[in-house]
Amino acid sequence: MDGVARLIAIEEIKQCKARYFRLMDTRDFDGMAQVFCKDAVFDCSEGLHCVPVGGEPIGLTGPITRGRDNIMAWIRDAFANQTSVHHGHCHEITIDSDTEAHGVIAMEDYIRGLDRKTHLLHAAGHYWESYRFEDGAWRIAESKLTRLFNDVAEDKFYAAGVDEPQVAAE
Repeated sequence: MDGVARLIAIEEIKQCKARYFRLMDTRDFDGMAQVFCKDAVFDCSEGLHCVPVGGEPIGLTGPITRGRDNIMAWIRDAFANQTSVHHGHCHEITIDSDTEAHGVIAMEDYIRGLDRKTHLLHAAGHYWESYRFEDGAWRIAESKLTRLFNDVAEDKFYAAGVDEPQVAAE
């Protein structure tokens, strides 16, 4: 892949991740499904708690979900009683081949109740991802969410209908 093609691929991957955040927050789940490969893996096993630098995980364990349809079902259920704002920035993308890439995206999110006032969660961390060119577009093949801090209002988080996560079926 020449330099210009590499830069175009990096920009397309950045746009894919930007769509992920926007479509999540606007609850356009049908559109959001298109950012994932058909056989994608979404790993939140460290995404609902935080891992202090050099420390052990603190908090809940989330699911590892496989397949676009299962990922979208989990996301729809997880956000049914919440509103959110997600920010992604500081994209580090490496093109591995004409059809594969990987990267790290810093993130911050604010999760609130449906009233948009009740604080449920404010957190920051990273998405560790791999991408694949599939059906004419760059899509997320694997995504692992990790958190550096997690300001969660646990009593309100669960009262908003968020059940303790479990590992999703393969």
